Amino acid sequence: MRSILRPPSTRLAIIAFGLFLTISFLSRLLLAFKSVNDVSWDASLLGSFVCGMSFDFAAGIFAASLWLVLGLVLPTRFLNSRTGRHVIIGLMTVFVSLLVFITCSEWFFWDEFGARFNFIAVDYLIFTQEVLGNIFESYPMGLILTAIGLVAAGIVWSLHRMKVLAWAHEHPCGIRGRIIPAILGLVIPTAVFLTVSQSSLANFTNQYHLELAKNGCWSFFAAGRNMELNFDEWYLRMPQEKMLLQAKQRLVTPNEVASSARMDDLQRSTLKSGPEKKWNVILICMESMSADFMTYAGNHRGITPNLDRIAGQSVFFENLYATGTRTVRGMEAITLNLPPTPGQAIIYRPEGKDLVTTFSPFLKRGYDCGFFYGGDGKFDYMNRFFSSSGCRIMDVKAWQQEDVTFKTSWGACDEDLFNKTLSEADKAYASGTPFHYFCMTTSNHRPYDFPSGKIDLPSHTGGRRAAVKYSDWAVGKLLEDASKRPWFNNTLFVFSADHCASSAGKSDLDVTKFHIPAMIYNPTLLKARKITRLSSQIDIMPTVFGLLNWSTDTLGFGNDLLAEGNQSLEGRTFISNYQKIALLKDDSLVILKPKRQSAVYSCDPHNGKLTLLAEENPRILEEAVTYYQSASWLFKSGKLRKSAANLTPVANR
Repeated sequence: MRSILRPPSTRLAIIAFGLFLTISFLSRLLLAFKSVNDVSWDASLLGSFVCGMSFDFAAGIFAASLWLVLGLVLPTRFLNSRTGRHVIIGLMTVFVSLLVFITCSEWFFWDEFGARFNFIAVDYLIFTQEVLGNIFESYPMGLILTAIGLVAAGIVWSLHRMKVLAWAHEHPCGIRGRIIPAILGLVIPTAVFLTVSQSSLANFTNQYHLELAKNGCWSFFAAGRNMELNFDEWYLRMPQEKMLLQAKQRLVTPNEVASSARMDDLQRSTLKSGPEKKWNVILICMESMSADFMTYAGNHRGITPNLDRIAGQSVFFENLYATGTRTVRGMEAITLNLPPTPGQAIIYRPEGKDLVTTFSPFLKRGYDCGFFYGGDGKFDYMNRFFSSSGCRIMDVKAWQQEDVTFKTSWGACDEDLFNKTLSEADKAYASGTPFHYFCMTTSNHRPYDFPSGKIDLPSHTGGRRAAVKYSDWAVGKLLEDASKRPWFNNTLFVFSADHCASSAGKSDLDVTKFHIPAMIYNPTLLKARKITRLSSQIDIMPTVFGLLNWSTDTLGFGNDLLAEGNQSLEGRTFISNYQKIALLKDDSLVILKPKRQSAVYSCDPHNGKLTLLAEENPRILEEAVTYYQSASWLFKSGKLRKSAANLTPVANR
């Protein structure tokens, strides 16, 4: 044991560990006094400190392990040299500066959210440019960073004066003596990672005590892994029994009946009469295709001639909104038909697999289902989600080399993607198998590169406008080529954007940045018509199922907007960013925010102008809470998992 404690790397790790525990304790103490009117000064508060120290210990092991590994890189002779001692002083100053910086960051984060680091902090790291601008505008960062550096230098100088750092260099040590501490520096943190979890936190009655029991660094990385903001913990909510009752009543529509009387069963059944249609379905999810690129939304620059044309020949969703600002959020809405839960999209989360999706009814009817993508489907865990949903993965890694004629860092161009989809559809048709394919495009994305000579605008230098026009051209070519196939007259083509090209806005949530096009096309099968009612991405596939005349069971919240009985339903849509989730209904917008905050606005969807209402509408606020709380409950309770759901095809009457 003494031999393990002798190497300089071990002693430096002990010093670092002690500093981490001390600063973490002082941080918790400062936060407790900052919340002097909110904490309960009793045994529960003491319990939060005891529990918190265990997480400090766990996080401190990771901080200390860096020094153990460092000892393997830097030999004892160097560490004991004058230069080596100066290097250690410099590294220790940087280490302490980081600890003090984290403490200061937690102070400001607590001041705004009353909590340790969580997914909001991870979110801030994602949107670095906007966040840094806001921080430098809000705080005197030059002064703060200077103060942090001076405090850190003062602490390290004190350690030097007290000969604590000299203690680390008392005994020379060869390579053998440094190997065991370095191995421990890898093994012990791994064991801690596998055994320690924030789920083991005591159930403190006082929310502030629960937050004080956490360690900021540990919470930050735990939030990054969980990818969510717990709805029950952070958002306005109602008692579960009331929420389930409200959800059960609101989700039942004239063409959907509750599958059972059980309060905790939100499943509904759609019963159709007459024969089902065995049409194929090819769904094209178009990257960043905002509504305002198209003529119907006021753009007359002619960059979407094909989409403009087929919109007039389709079942066209004129007033439809995306649920979020990222591709995985759009995929989630289209395939799960749920309002967006706070934090990352379900697809992105570790639990976002083996779920009941819109592919389930197709698979149970013998369809070939596939996910087509011109890039690497491992990105954003898309392959994991679609494969566990029952889809064949046809990302670029499953293609032949000759299938790719042009690619960027994001993957093959849209034309290549559609050509690959057509060839697989030909194979399915030849084998007598109906098919449902989900295709995700990439060309309308930076760097805006595409094959030359396809349109009258240049690649790359033409920017977003050119990329939009090329993506539109590829859609036109897809339909032209498909029309020559024998399966064309038995196939629906569904087009929807994943999200808008831009989400930045001055208001809390700028609704104009969520308006996207969606259409269901095949003139030989469908009569052209416009759906003008306010609608959401989650309504697209239920409407497709209605056109197929399928009797289905569902846990999704989307509506068949063409069903005769549903014409009386009020229009509504759901929009969100990572933290704010909202319900737009008529001219009212309800925004739910962390810390159980809410706001109800009068909203003009055409220009996004919001006017805060002096008196909140309790009815629409309760409706928003019902939708979002029940959607979060469905996911968290595991009822969306295939193993828990019992959704079987219902025979048409």
